[in-house]
Amino acid sequence: MEKKETENFRVDYGNDSIEKLIQYIEYSPNGDAKIVFTGHRGCGKSSLLAELSRQIEDNYFVVFFSIADSIEMSAVNHINILFAIALNLMSEAEARRVEIPNTTKEQIYGWFATRTRTTEAELGGGLEAGFDFSNL
Repeated sequence: MEKKETENFRVDYGNDSIEKLIQYIEYSPNGDAKIVFTGHRGCGKSSLLAELSRQIEDNYFVVFFSIADSIEMSAVNHINILFAIALNLMSEAEARRVEIPNTTKEQIYGWFATRTRTTEAELGGGLEAGFDFSNL
């Protein structure tokens, strides 16, 4: 989101909220702070995230994406959401030339593989339908 876009529609959370988020990111006990922005449509999640992104862009990057663009709505569940987050983070990291160890990639793909399965069902007339998540 461009700054001009967020200024037209943004919810002002004030600098205090942004500073608390930055502090949480930089001083998380394990060094792997994860923040999930939740709330109803129009409450300011994207505005807050866009402003946070601008303020931390020298040291971190934020990945913006719509889950609706990544997963068919009938397939939305926690496994697919977490996998979409991981794929979008890896894709952006690679675009920014941030090296991701192969072991990390293998862990992500392995995690997803252990939580999904391909099924086939006969659909009358001998047709079969299945879904292969490897194309995700």
